[in-house]
Amino acid sequence: MATIDSLRRQPDIQDYASTSQFRVTLGNFPLTEWFCTTLTLPGISLGTVDISTPLAMVPSVGDTLVYENFDMTFLVDEELKNYQEIHDWMVNIGFPYSHKQFMAKERVDQMGVRGGDSLMSDMSITILSSHNNPKLHVNIHDAFPVSLSGLTYTTQDVDATYLTADVSFAYLYYDFKSV
Repeated sequence: MATIDSLRRQPDIQDYASTSQFRVTLGNFPLTEWFCTTLTLPGISLGTVDISTPLAMVPSVGDTLVYENFDMTFLVDEELKNYQEIHDWMVNIGFPYSHKQFMAKERVDQMGVRGGDSLMSDMSITILSSHNNPKLHVNIHDAFPVSLSGLTYTTQDVDATYLTADVSFAYLYYDFKSV
């Protein structure tokens, strides 16, 4: 019979993660990363396989992971430069009105070669400690933007309100690396 050592089950870390202690590094979006206000570490789900029995369908462990999109909100600068860098990357991928638009723009980070790799970018989220020291890197591999929100201008706001934009990325997978 196995025994459980209760001292080994106690946590080593007594501090809680703070929602505001993060830094994001976006290789192909240097202007956007400095204005990031919100991001969501994507969830994952594991599919199941239902096994039929005479009495009921019994769930069993599946083998397909599904990653949610990586969503981020950023403040838009007054010249819309950070908004344009994501817009231009999407145009670079989707070439809406001419085949010449496909991969016509050089990558900002000078990474990748002509081909599919230059359409994607790795991203990194650095989780900071309560003393703002890096504790963990979340590396998002082969990401590319799939949606960029519109910008709403209005003359009805009494106080100064700054524009934000939401961007959503699809990617291959993400992993963790301790610092």
